[in-house]
Amino acid sequence: MKARFIIFAFALPTAATAQSYSESMADCASFYQNAAQWVRTDEKAEQIMANTRKWHAAAVTQARAEGRPVTADAMWDKINAKTDAWEAKGLGFAFTQEFRDWASYCRKFAKHTGVDLTF
Repeated sequence: MKARFIIFAFALPTAATAQSYSESMADCASFYQNAAQWVRTDEKAEQIMANTRKWHAAAVTQARAEGRPVTADAMWDKINAKTDAWEAKGLGFAFTQEFRDWASYCRKFAKHTGVDLTF
């Protein structure tokens, strides 16, 4: 009787398991939504929230393009939950390298995906 061996190949995480663009867009929306509460003027807060709304719209459109039908309200729920996580870091977070890294990432991601942010 011949011995038979079965070889299992375990793949490392690939681009297929990477976070979707729509999820990253929701992350950036929540990042901006959180930042809006820490600025000094209502005018600046509104400008930041306008960018939040742009990220939200892009996330909804992208999620649908990815084959995941999502409502605008469901995307806001996701963004608001992510914003809660940012808020838990407190005001001091705005002075960290992580904050600067996220700000840079979201600006570059906006340029890459055509989300027209205003500053």
